[in-house]
Amino acid sequence: MKDEKKKRPFLLKLIVFSLVIIAVMGWLRVYQSFYQWDTLLQFGVRPGPWYSLLSGGFIGIVATFGAVCLWMRLTWSQKYVQVSLLVLSLGWWLDYLIFSQSSISFYNLPFRIFANGIYLVFVFGYFYLIKNKLPIGHKDEE
Repeated sequence: MKDEKKKRPFLLKLIVFSLVIIAVMGWLRVYQSFYQWDTLLQFGVRPGPWYSLLSGGFIGIVATFGAVCLWMRLTWSQKYVQVSLLVLSLGWWLDYLIFSQSSISFYNLPFRIFANGIYLVFVFGYFYLIKNKLPIGHKDEE
């Protein structure tokens, strides 16, 4: 019975899936940087294609690595995912606040704050609860 691999809980799968979505968004940002490079330069988009290329690569690498490590259930993967999501979230907010150029882009600000907060509370809360929860019928080994 101990040789059986435990099934991954649904909520863990949901967190891994969310990391995959974040990674795909990062890799699509890299792709779009290459694909639209000349257009971005032609219209003088700031901060420019290098920024979107490097930041997309960073997002893609960090989130892909987190999803793989969490799926493999490495002992340090939960802490890695928590720290990386904080870094990615902070980067996303800095990017949004610094480079948004029109007041219309702030129209949805309350929803963005709420959704980002709920996501972080969900991930941190899940890892906190599974770390501090003892299985039913668990007895301390002597």
